[in-house]
Amino acid sequence: MNEIMNYTQKEIKQAYQIVSEDLFNRLVKAKDDQTVFLGSRGAFGYFKKAEGQMTSHMKGKSYGKTYAFYRIKFKPSSKLKSELNRVLEKKYKKR
Repeated sequence: MNEIMNYTQKEIKQAYQIVSEDLFNRLVKAKDDQTVFLGSRGAFGYFKKAEGQMTSHMKGKSYGKTYAFYRIKFKPSSKLKSELNRVLEKKYKKR
């Protein structure tokens, strides 16, 4: 796991672009309340796409208008969450 990977900046940028485009396309194509897993069987966590609506109560022209939007929630896997928490604990124990 601690093996050093020697990738060029160009290869890293290409990989990032591929992953970003894939995630973007999967979220756009996802139906309401659909879960988009990251990694095999959600190894890193998942995104959940849900539609929401809100009615404006601000005074003026927009009063009473209803706005629709998508909410995207990220939930990390338990393994990722515990590792992130470990890093935070290590960071703040130094102080």
